[in-house]
Amino acid sequence: MQPTAPQRFALQVTIDDELHEDLCYAQDLLSHELPAADVAAVLKMAVKALVTQLEKRRFAATDRPRSGARPADASERHIPAHARRAVWRRDGGRCTYVSEDGHRCEERKFIEFDHELEAARGGEASVANIRLLCHAHNQLEAERTFGADFMRHKRAAASEARAPGRASTP
Repeated sequence: MQPTAPQRFALQVTIDDELHEDLCYAQDLLSHELPAADVAAVLKMAVKALVTQLEKRRFAATDRPRSGARPADASERHIPAHARRAVWRRDGGRCTYVSEDGHRCEERKFIEFDHELEAARGGEASVANIRLLCHAHNQLEAERTFGADFMRHKRAAASEARAPGRASTP
């Protein structure tokens, strides 16, 4: 994307037949709302719908949250939907890591929910104890807490467990 004017950007992409057909079909379906069949307007609507869907999946965003908290899950690693929503809103959807010089991380990609007091040490899955960290800062905090060797071993074990074709144990 290239800026062309204040608050305007040019986007040029190459798309395959399937996406072209879907885009044309979306234009047809939106013809009553967008008579000019403006591709930018269709893309804007599509991206807004995608963001809404991803926010719902990622941090339980909803216009109608359930009333009352559900009973706590036996696993303290499970973060209830109401807590995910509140933490995401509070932290602005970005990493909360602050460097020694006071600079807050700007990252909005690879964001993870993190227990400030680790679940392994009795930390609860509450709004007060959960924060957002990017993957890199989450790993940094884990290494500070548990040690680099311990975390290297844990990551290797997790990677091995995810490997396709691994032998299963009875």
